[in-house]
Amino acid sequence: MISISPTLVWCIAAAVVLAAELFLSTVYLLAVVFGLLVAAIYAWIGLAFTWQLFACAAAVSAGCLFVLVFGRIRAGRRDPAERLQNLDEGNCVKVDAVGSDGLAVVTYRGATWIARPADSHPLTAGWWTIARVDGAQLVLDRRVRP
Repeated sequence: MISISPTLVWCIAAAVVLAAELFLSTVYLLAVVFGLLVAAIYAWIGLAFTWQLFACAAAVSAGCLFVLVFGRIRAGRRDPAERLQNLDEGNCVKVDAVGSDGLAVVTYRGATWIARPADSHPLTAGWWTIARVDGAQLVLDRRVRP
């Protein structure tokens, strides 16, 4: 009869979950791999199976909590690539006249754009800040005081 050590079983389980993570690409599976490796260390030390399961569960919980907290911190920061996609945000554009539908035709970066307000405030003539670009329209946020 072949006897496999519990440490090897935990490591094989970690390798299988790691392979699944490569296909699914979810960070939470890395927390599971971390928990399985902690259980393998507990098995290598020679602690009982109950302690191995407890260590695995605690490590997976700590890893998931870390991923959750790190994800929220990272979500608050804007990615530099995202800033490059939104180069127009915060720039100013001059509205000369507003049509009866509340939209304006403006010239920005050498092209003609349709501008609309971001909120319920109507557009008026003057300088406005670009909130975002929505397709072929500039969404204007607030009027800039001269």
